Parts: sequence; structure tokens; C-alpha cells
Amino acid sequence: MFIKHTKSTYLSGGTMTTSNQQLEHRLNRIQGQIEGVKRRLAAGEDDCVETLRQLKAAINALKKFGESYVLDHMQHCLKEKMTEPEEIERQLKEVVSSAFSL
Repeated sequence: MFIKHTKSTYLSGGTMTTSNQQLEHRLNRIQGQIEGVKRRLAAGEDDCVETLRQLKAAINALKKFGESYVLDHMQHCLKEKMTEPEEIERQLKEVVSSAFSL
């Protein structure tokens, strides 16, 4: 999924973009999923299968967040800010290396 990079209404100080808001929303959902797993553990829930399902959902959501973050970075930082092909190539290699070394 590609997040379209558009400016939001926050322009002074730290510019907040629509894509950043969407990424933050994803992180909030992931945090909620992890909190749900923690609550199940604290409550001594016996349904291990359901806890594992919730954990898997959080892991998959985190992977999707990472994918969206990398795509957004490539759109914003590489395409819009860099004009030299060598610099774009260097940054692209760095992004790919970082993404796959997680």
C-alpha cells in the first residue's frame, strides 16, 4: 500500500504530513494490539491460541507499517529532495539495507 504524501494544515514548526498522520495512526493501532496481548497475560487468560492470534496480528501490522514507512521515505526523501543520481542510489541502498536488516 502506497501512502500519498500530501501536506496537512500544520506548516509552522514541525510540518506534519498526511502520510505521517497515517503512519502514526498505524502505530497507535499496533500499540493497542500489543496492550491487548499484555492485558490477556496479566489477566491470566487461558486461551493461548487467541493470544497467539493477537500477537501475530500485531507482528503483521508492524511489518505493514515498516513497508509503508519505507515507501513514504522513498517518495519524500529520495524523489523530492535529491536530484543527483549517485546520491539517490546511495540513499536507496541504505534504505534497502536498513529494511532487510530488521
